[in-house]
Amino acid sequence: MIKRIGLALLLLLIGLLLPSPNYFIGDKTNTYDNEFINSLAKGLNNRWGIVYLNDKDKVKDKDKEKESIKDFRDYIDCELIEIDKYNNRNFKDPKLKEFANAYINNLKETKEAILKKKSILGENFVDSTFTDEWYKYQRKRYELLLDINSIVEIPVKNKKSLNKILKSGKEIKEFNIVYGILVDTFKPEDFEVENVSRSNGNEKRYIGNFENTTGYDVGHIYLTIHFYDEKDKGVFFIVVEPEGIWKNGTKKSFEFPIYDSDKEFKYFKVFIGKKSLRLNRKGYSLEY
Repeated sequence: MIKRIGLALLLLLIGLLLPSPNYFIGDKTNTYDNEFINSLAKGLNNRWGIVYLNDKDKVKDKDKEKESIKDFRDYIDCELIEIDKYNNRNFKDPKLKEFANAYINNLKETKEAILKKKSILGENFVDSTFTDEWYKYQRKRYELLLDINSIVEIPVKNKKSLNKILKSGKEIKEFNIVYGILVDTFKPEDFEVENVSRSNGNEKRYIGNFENTTGYDVGHIYLTIHFYDEKDKGVFFIVVEPEGIWKNGTKKSFEFPIYDSDKEFKYFKVFIGKKSLRLNRKGYSLEY
């Protein structure tokens, strides 16, 4: 009888300690909009707290001047610990749920990506290859925080840090819009072909006149033209880097030669270098 009572108490204790089944499958009746926002704020506060402590350590200890990949993983974990559980939860606002899931997935994808990055200088060493990959995910993260904050204000303690991120998020969104306009502008079929005779051989000159409809003056643009064969295999590429400012609302000529001696190709594509793109509008600059 005593053993049965002891077993019953043990089962009761286990039942109290175990999380609700809804923890694993998501509560089908409750919504977690407010809980997520508060947890997101807590995670951001914790993240910035760790960043602050690491920066403080660098001042004290010269051996810790550079951040390690472990530091970046810790920053991500500070947030995931607080918000990962909301991936399967219901939200009253479907848009907030969409952005919440996207934000959580962004953190997970970032962590997975940086775990694969190994510098030749050491497994835990932060180099330019790592920071390029990190920044790519951070840009999306800033956009998502802007999206979330546009629905519900994130109640963080450090408003200055959040406002800095939101400002970056707005600039990133604006840059992506302008970049998309430019991508749509340079269509291969809009280049006209001229046959030119040279003393050292013939060439085909591809010329395109394109209008800048971005709303910005383009201070610098870097194009790479990639050529492909019938099997869709890249055979060669050339660079087009025109001089001068491409004023908004004006047309500019872009051209490149293809010599008879060059390899045969079936078609080409135009790519725009994001990092080299410089945009200006009434003293306001925009870049990657």
